[in-house]
Amino acid sequence: MTTPPRLPSIRLRWTPGQSVVSWTYDNVEASRDYPAPPHTVIAWPDPPSIIVVEAQHDLHPRLDNAVVLNPDGTERSRLRPPKVSPEPSWDIGFYAVYADPTGLVAAFATRVGDFWGRPDLNTGQLSGIAQWR
Repeated sequence: MTTPPRLPSIRLRWTPGQSVVSWTYDNVEASRDYPAPPHTVIAWPDPPSIIVVEAQHDLHPRLDNAVVLNPDGTERSRLRPPKVSPEPSWDIGFYAVYADPTGLVAAFATRVGDFWGRPDLNTGQLSGIAQWR
């Protein structure tokens, strides 16, 4: 009896407060250096991805500050901010992506409350968007 081949895993090397994010995938090293330490960084197996929530440090920050990277370090997509605020100027941006028992969760901040949803790592679209708490 043969067993199916094991998919390579991502070995992430990042500590909160560091601006360099490094990882190994299938014996290939990759890294990204950011101007400011990211808020959160997580590796995800399917599809193999590194998700980085970039720090908001500009006067006019980008709202799609959660980037999905391929294992080789190229950008696959950015998470699309949910359209939840009646006034676009109230939107702040993503502040976390994390795993819970049912999958990935992306958290998005606005001046009138926070929202969460389930990200599609290929398209950047969030589904199941709900207000946080």
